[in-house]
Amino acid sequence: MKDCVNFDFIYEKAFPYYSHVGRKSIDPVILIKMLLIGYLYGIKSERRLDEEVSLNLAYRWFCGLDLMHRVPDHSTFSQNRKRRFKDASIFREIFNEIVLKCIQLGIVSGETGVADGSFLPSNVSLDSRYETVEIINRSTIKYMEELDAELSSMPGYKKPENVKTEKESLKSRTDPECGYIHQARKKGLGYLTEMTVDTSHGIITGVDCYPANQRE
Repeated sequence: MKDCVNFDFIYEKAFPYYSHVGRKSIDPVILIKMLLIGYLYGIKSERRLDEEVSLNLAYRWFCGLDLMHRVPDHSTFSQNRKRRFKDASIFREIFNEIVLKCIQLGIVSGETGVADGSFLPSNVSLDSRYETVEIINRSTIKYMEELDAELSSMPGYKKPENVKTEKESLKSRTDPECGYIHQARKKGLGYLTEMTVDTSHGIITGVDCYPANQRE
């Protein structure tokens, strides 16, 4: 990947999040590359990610760190990730830019893609769950029918009304953004992740994440 994708565009996208004065910050390219290694190799702990990059020569090479360079400490790494880029769209922008570069290189064709959803458990205790009631708008017809332009042009078409209804759900006090999934083989608090993959070379072209109590 290092030979195929030039990550220097990250400097331009991360520029507004860095100060021009004070102590030198962690290189944003190293930060993103370490996150990418953690994702691709299933390293879910930042402490372990720090150790893996320190000891693995291939990881060091990919991140641009020689044997004399110190790998960013896990605490500094996590604080940069959470504080500097919190509530920012930079990760989505970087993802989209990499996909565009893959298209330009011809390794994403767009001819055939597959999509699927999966339950991702949240790292919270079941004791943190609580019941809540929300008021939601529920359309009287299916959403896909609303999108059908031909339907709206038919004689007698009436715009569907939004009906307010109550919905009971379980949430977590520890992680209020997750939801509770209740299926035959899957139960617990977590998220629903949906992913689209271009089949030419197995490149991920889209990722979305929702509370687990939503449908695909």
